[in-house]
Order: sequence, then structure tokens, then C-alpha cells
Amino acid sequence: MPTDRFNRLSDEKKKKIREAAIKEFARVPFEKASINQIIRNADISRGSFYTYFSDKQDVVSFIFEDSFAQMEEFCLKILTINGGDYFDMIRKLFKYLTDKGREAKDMMKLVKNAWHYQDNASLLGLDNGYEWSGRDEDDEQFAKVFNRIDLSQTWLKNKEDRNALMMLGVSSLALSLKQFYQYPDQIDVIRMQLDKKLYLLQYGIYKEPGGSEHNLQL
Repeated sequence: MPTDRFNRLSDEKKKKIREAAIKEFARVPFEKASINQIIRNADISRGSFYTYFSDKQDVVSFIFEDSFAQMEEFCLKILTINGGDYFDMIRKLFKYLTDKGREAKDMMKLVKNAWHYQDNASLLGLDNGYEWSGRDEDDEQFAKVFNRIDLSQTWLKNKEDRNALMMLGVSSLALSLKQFYQYPDQIDVIRMQLDKKLYLLQYGIYKEPGGSEHNLQL
């Protein structure tokens, strides 16, 4: 993550460095990205770069951490509006991120390039699907979102139950995003597939009492 010296920079300077890095990581795969090019794009010295970041991976982590903070803010806003509906949040988050991807072409290319590099794929949750570690620090990281989700109508009773739900929902979202970045012209199909997965998570696969079936409308 960035150093304290970087964090003390003005917002304008940090934005310039972030945009310079996004431009370079969007241009070529991660392993071919040039720190020298990032330095030129950002108009900073090589010495300054290494007082801000330790390496390229550190820069990518910063870019995604900043994006994750924006996602958290978005999720909290949606959960406040919809009364804590987790599944609605996932659907709207997918739309939010895909809209962002289509608007910010360089960021979309960056993500596409990043997941081919193992460390970045793991950071994004795009390597082997999203797996919840169960660590206390993960709970703390997402505590604000967790606390806004309404589970009162479910049978979930404890932290392990809740974490399993989070893992399944976010894993489905991560896979759909990966498909979108690979095949952006198939977004309608990908959205329908995500809707179906979330519907199955929310309502299950068994018929309702009396033999009737849930009405899946996509």
C-alpha cells in the first residue's frame, strides 16, 4: 500500500499519479508495464515513486483499494435505500461496475490485464472464485456493509452462516464481472445469468408447499 508520504500528497497529485498508473497498466499486461512510463505519465521522479510505492504490485493494490472504497460507499447507499436487501445490492453493484467499466475504458482494460497476473487475480477475487478467509480482519473490513444487511427474514443465525452467504453472492458477482470484461458485448446474457444465480440463492430450488413453483422472471 502507499506510504504515509504519498498519503500526504494533495488530492490532485494523487489523482494524477493514479491516472498515470491506470493508463500504463491498461496499455500492456501487468508484467510488461513500465515504472518509467508511469513516472513520465505522472511527471514525477523515479526517486519520488519509490518513496510512494515499493513496486508495481503496490501501485495496483492502491488503485483497487481506492475502487473498493468507492464500492463500499455505493453499497452502503443502496442498502440504506432498499432497507438492507443484499441481493438487490449485488444486482445494482453489478450494474454500477459495468457502467463504470464502459465509461472508463482504461480501467476496464486494466482489470482485463490484471487478472492474468496471479497476485492481481487473487486481489480482485477473479482467480478461482471468491473465497472468504474467515479472518477477523476481513469481518472488520466489510463490517459497515454487513451491519446494513437485513437478515431478519432468513434462518441465518451466526457469523459462519452470514459469511457463507457473502461468499456465494460476491463469488457470483466476481465471476459475472470477469465474464463481462472478457465479453462486454454479452452483458445482457451475463446479467440474466447473475440474476438466476441470485434467485436460486435467495429462494432455493425446492418447490413451495403444495407443489407450486417459484415464479422466476428474468
